[in-house]
Amino acid sequence: MTDGSNRTDAADAFARRAQAEYGESIRHLVAFGSAVRGDERGVHGEAELLLVLEDLEPERELEALAREVGLEHGTVLEVHVLPAERYEERQDHEFVERAFAEGEVYV
Repeated sequence: MTDGSNRTDAADAFARRAQAEYGESIRHLVAFGSAVRGDERGVHGEAELLLVLEDLEPERELEALAREVGLEHGTVLEVHVLPAERYEERQDHEFVERAFAEGEVYV
């Protein structure tokens, strides 16, 4: 069993690398869910990432980066991408509100 630090480290590593490579496209990056809160889920934890993107072009690259970072840290990083214009229309959606309320906001 892990102590949860790998999951937080994975989210931090993803945030740093995503901002360095695709920062101009990222309006918001939030890590949330049970693993980020520290809930123990077994050997392979899971963290969810909400990415609000100005430009959807790097979506596949960001999903690949999440898989790569997840493998490095023994954590599943699940990516949820929302285009910026859709985010503007859906800021009050329960999913979006929960991510921001419970999560670690990087951007």
